[in-house]
Amino acid sequence: MAAEFALPRTAAWVWHGEPRSIFGLDAVFVRCASGTSGSASSGFSYAGNFQAWTRARGPSVIPWSWFGPPHSANGVESADTLASIAPGQHVYVVEVGPGTPPEQVTAFAARLRQRVPIAAIGFSTWPTRAEAEQAAVPWDVCVDAFDFGLPQVCTPAQRELLVREDSPVVEDMAGKPIHVATFPDADPGWVDSARLGVAEHAGASAFSIEQSSFGAWRRQLGALGEGRQELPRPAAPLPVRPVEPRPEPAEPGPETRETLTPVQFDEPGELALLAHRILAVVQARMDAGGKLTDDELVTEIEEVLKDENR
Repeated sequence: MAAEFALPRTAAWVWHGEPRSIFGLDAVFVRCASGTSGSASSGFSYAGNFQAWTRARGPSVIPWSWFGPPHSANGVESADTLASIAPGQHVYVVEVGPGTPPEQVTAFAARLRQRVPIAAIGFSTWPTRAEAEQAAVPWDVCVDAFDFGLPQVCTPAQRELLVREDSPVVEDMAGKPIHVATFPDADPGWVDSARLGVAEHAGASAFSIEQSSFGAWRRQLGALGEGRQELPRPAAPLPVRPVEPRPEPAEPGPETRETLTPVQFDEPGELALLAHRILAVVQARMDAGGKLTDDELVTEIEEVLKDENR
């Protein structure tokens, strides 16, 4: 285990996004591999994108890799891949996928420590032992093998578990440092999770730089890292337009069908990001007095899907 290591107080996660300004944040966690591969099944080069970020942002870039199903769960080979793409780093992060064998988690951590003895290694997954084990992630083995945790506190229910006095998110980490990973598009109260991460733990970060909301939450997360009490206001919600009488239907013409390019998902985490974001849009519309049949709601969901295709 690394004797001492410094985690960023504030950071953003990167899946596919190209280098851009992260002004106000300390770091970015940039995807660089999937198991034993530096590329996605779609052909996108995680390794190449990581290297582009490193050239642009230098030491503020921290590598992260997916380990386990649906990609390779070979611990030694996956660690070798990560160390080869991102050699000599002081901090590495790995997201442990569902169904990863416990002995391979141990082998991964041991091999990465052998390759980069100075490094601190963190794991990210569901925020509690109960949720992780339900998804067949070997929680206790992860806590034992890694130096710190990045619990993914994405939903309001998970946030409630984090902020409790007897928080299982904290207790289940068995005293290891915690950096809280949030998802602003899925939880309107994400700032409370991030504030706790910055004030009482090792820091906070947010998924993900690819979301159209990045500009807004970057300023808020940066302000938390600076200890500012007054946070920048989030973008105003879209106004709910009054319902207008519908015109008489015209004679039916030729059927037209609008389509979207199918979204390529490389593992369940990406699908979960999209699902959480759509649920957040629906919840915001309902909270504002809208209905599931509103045309504006359909438009907002279409914009979310178009974001994913960019």
